[in-house]
Parts: sequence; C-alpha cells; structure tokens
Amino acid sequence: MSEPTAAVNQARLLEMMTAFKSTYLLRAAIRLRVFDALAVAPCDPDDVAAILRTNPRATRILLRALTAAGLLRMEGEQFTLPEGVRELLVTTSPQYCGGIAEVAASDWEWDALRDLDEVVRHGSSRMERNAESADFPYWVDFATHLTFATRPGAQFLAESTVAWAKARGSLDVLDVGCGHGLFGFAIAEGDPRAQVTCLDWPDVLDVARRHADRLGVGERVRYLPGDAFAVDLDGEYDVIVLGNFLFQFPVRRCIELVRRLAGRLKPGGRVVIAGFTTGDRPPAQDYHAHLLNLLMLAWTTQGELHSPDMYRKILAAAGLGGVEVAERPGLPFRFITGESV
Repeated sequence: MSEPTAAVNQARLLEMMTAFKSTYLLRAAIRLRVFDALAVAPCDPDDVAAILRTNPRATRILLRALTAAGLLRMEGEQFTLPEGVRELLVTTSPQYCGGIAEVAASDWEWDALRDLDEVVRHGSSRMERNAESADFPYWVDFATHLTFATRPGAQFLAESTVAWAKARGSLDVLDVGCGHGLFGFAIAEGDPRAQVTCLDWPDVLDVARRHADRLGVGERVRYLPGDAFAVDLDGEYDVIVLGNFLFQFPVRRCIELVRRLAGRLKPGGRVVIAGFTTGDRPPAQDYHAHLLNLLMLAWTTQGELHSPDMYRKILAAAGLGGVEVAERPGLPFRFITGESV
C-alpha cells in the first residue's frame, strides 16, 4: 500500500516548476566562488565584484538572490555567511562539497531530461551521444566530483569485504565501471594485501588514477581500459564490484555481464552489486532513486533501476549463490552480494 502523500496545492506545484532557478543560482555562486569571497570578512556588492572581477550590478542582484535563498545574510549592504555555508561551500574547508554541483546539476542531465515527454513517447533516449557512449563526458565529471554518499558507501563495502577476506589467501579486486575508483581503493586502504584492477573508459581511468595516488594506494592499482562486455578481463579475482553500473542496462544484458564476470571469480569469490534500487518500497521512500530512473530512461537505450529481488535473480542466473542484500542507514543504495559455488 502506498504511503499517504502531502496535499497537492499551488504552492507545491510552483516550487516544483521553479526549482531549476534555485539549482542554477547555487551553481553560479559556486562557480564564481562567491562564498570564498565572503569567507574572511563581510563585504558589500562592490567589494565582492572587485574580488570576483564580476559586474557590480549583476553581483548585487546575485547576492540578494542568495540571501533570499538562505545562503547569505544581509545587514544593510553588507553580506556574510550563515551557519553551515563556511563548512560546506568555501573551497578551503575539509567539508567542501560544492563540486558535487557539477554532477547533481549537470548540463548533461538537463539536456537529457528537458524533453522527457518525448522520451516517454518513444521509450528511450533521444540523445545522439548517451550514457552508453565511450566518450560521454559526464562520466569524467562523475568520477572527479565525489557525491555525499561516495565515501560512506565505499567504507561500508570495504568493512564487509575486508572482514570476509581475512580467511582468504589473497584479495584481488576487479572494480567494473569503476568511475572514481573509491570502492576498490577503500578495500585497498583496509587490507594491505588487496590488489585492485579498475575497468572503465580511458579518460575516466585518468581520474581514478589521481584518486588512487591521492589516497596512497596507487602502487597496488592497475588500469584496464575498455568495454566491460568485451575487454579481456585479464585475471581471476576474489571480489568483483559493480558500483552504480548495472542500472544502465536491461536485465538480459545484466545477466550476460554478470555471467561473464562470474567466470573470472576464484573459488568462493564474490560479486558485489552496489547501487540504487527500486521496486520493494513505496516510491516516496526512494524519491531520488525514482528520479535517477527517469534519468536512465532519458540517458540510455534500455537502462532501468532494478529491484533487490531482480538482482537476486540476475546473480542466480549467472550461477552465483548465497545471495545477500545489505544496507546501512543514511546510505541511499544497497549492496547485493553473490558467491561462486
């Protein structure tokens, strides 16, 4: 049974219709580094314009809009940072997360979704270059700018994997569609035996390599460029990770890939699927997953988020057993594990 929803009224509809303006207001401020300009002392619009080398009139309009959105404080003509902004939106802060806007507010997503009505009429992406293309630029941005869930999700996967691998004589990891690579790198941080192979398109692997070096695990990582469905997998592995990857494909293609990967597992090895799921809870509980599902509809030929039960079937069809589903409160995705038998 569906959960009760909030009443639909004019205010709620107007908020949805104008949400994109707030998105681009925030993104512009991040790109201009408005919050950095105000991090030292209160400033008036002319001061901020001089620091940023922007138009004074346009800067005044932007600062007042940011104040209306609650991202700045205004006293007279002096602007300051409210609580939370210094920590989250000033680039020198260890908690800085402004770069996520390049992913969460990506032009690539806007271009895919702005004609969503036509996508629904036709049933698949209308883009000439979509998420399945080898040179799709979004994946470089996705690998570069880590989301709020990236590090906690990688840590959760690493904790369970390192504990499981204690009784094994090796820990060779293949991270398929690795993107940023942090799922595999977190395992390497947690177990000095771990050797990680990152598989993705060449330009994405360039970003993953920088993350590996920054985390101090680069010497235990090798890079495998190419298509996961066709490239020579070059070895056998204790753990194969599929992080936020399979929802780009229909079930039959998922089975094809997981079966291929399962053939590269060492005895008792495991495949771990990490990602958003839908289908087993009321949609309101998985709001962001359903929005991601719309993006996959607009961004791929036949991609779609799958349910935990469907992932169980995919793993079973690939000959894997002992399937388990795990999640951690506060993380938006699940971890579905199957082991070779």
